[in-house]
Amino acid sequence: MNKGRFVGGIICLAIAVLLAVLYFTLPEGEVVFMVGDSNMIWIPIIFLAGVGASLIGSAPRRQGL
Repeated sequence: MNKGRFVGGIICLAIAVLLAVLYFTLPEGEVVFMVGDSNMIWIPIIFLAGVGASLIGSAPRRQGL
């Protein structure tokens, strides 16, 4: 198991969950990720969750067989 990928995946998922919790608990407009003229807070959440899931999914692969 690649422990670096596993730990990195856990960190990415934790940051994505933290951003989602902040989005729901803080008042409207406090968490801002602007794309053009609109607040798109879901973009970094989806990106970090996808990267975290792919890192965790690829961690058990053995190398050098």
